[in-house]
Amino acid sequence: MLQSFPKKIGVDIKLNTKVVELITNTEANEVLGVKAESNGKPLYVRATKGVVIATGGFCGDVNMIDKFILDFRGALTFASANSEGQGLKMAEKIGAASTHMNFAAVYGYGVPMSKDKNNRKGWIFRGHVMNLYGSITLNKEGRRFINDDQNSTKVAQFLASHQERTVYQLATEAQLSDFMQNDPIQVISWDRTKFNQEKEEGGQFINKVNSLEECASEMGCSFDTLKNTIDVYNRSVASGNDEEFGRRFMKGQFLSGPFYLFKCTPVVGITIGGLKVNQRMQVLNEYGEPISKLFAAGEIVGGLHGTSYIGGCSLAGALALGRMVGEQLAKNQAAP
Repeated sequence: MLQSFPKKIGVDIKLNTKVVELITNTEANEVLGVKAESNGKPLYVRATKGVVIATGGFCGDVNMIDKFILDFRGALTFASANSEGQGLKMAEKIGAASTHMNFAAVYGYGVPMSKDKNNRKGWIFRGHVMNLYGSITLNKEGRRFINDDQNSTKVAQFLASHQERTVYQLATEAQLSDFMQNDPIQVISWDRTKFNQEKEEGGQFINKVNSLEECASEMGCSFDTLKNTIDVYNRSVASGNDEEFGRRFMKGQFLSGPFYLFKCTPVVGITIGGLKVNQRMQVLNEYGEPISKLFAAGEIVGGLHGTSYIGGCSLAGALALGRMVGEQLAKNQAAP
């Protein structure tokens, strides 16, 4: 159904086809077309009006994460394996400029998919939502370090600024139950059955502990430090005033177990950096000049979100910018 309208208006859709190179006239700073591979055979396509790069980001390639997103070298990724920056690499090869490459959407409460440290795929645990039901966020020393109402991105940024990679959340049984009853998703890509299994059996990132002593042992921190953190926080809940961080969503004290301890780490997923473009979405070269007949749209465009990802805006950006480029090319307004 998605292909019926394009075919109706004469669009030639090529499946099992991978673009591997931009063909250019170097002297004229112009893109002439693309070289592709279709079912194992070379395919050359001439561009009469222009080439639009809409290949997404690069967070599926952990080597590119380590090369560009320096604050999160070694981090997990939830990006598709197909998000390997192919379009970015091809464009840079012909002199295209990039921008904001050190920035990405990074979530503090990430969960490794595997115990194998060489496997850097991860999931997003919606820990920032669980905090709305009373759980608290702790560093590896057993101390609170941030307003627990903050979103997961803020947590990741704090960890990066302090060169830390591990963050814990502590929830009472009532808080976790409240979270699960009111929110359908705990870990993105998990169903409720899988989360319940992890909650009961552990092994991935949840540990059920019966006391603060057991919790401190699991965290590898000082029991006295953790107990002091909890005592201060319990007094804040009782008074209704969080003097340390100004938290608003305080629900329930940590008086007796069992407790649930969540061990998380930052997970990267959406690129903020990418190709530098002008207002017409023309890709610019290193001298700030438009590369004739080369356009970009979607996640591959750098700087759309500034330095911090704006949640929920990726699809809107792709649709809006893609439409802009399409309208220009349809009117034959491509750059000379």
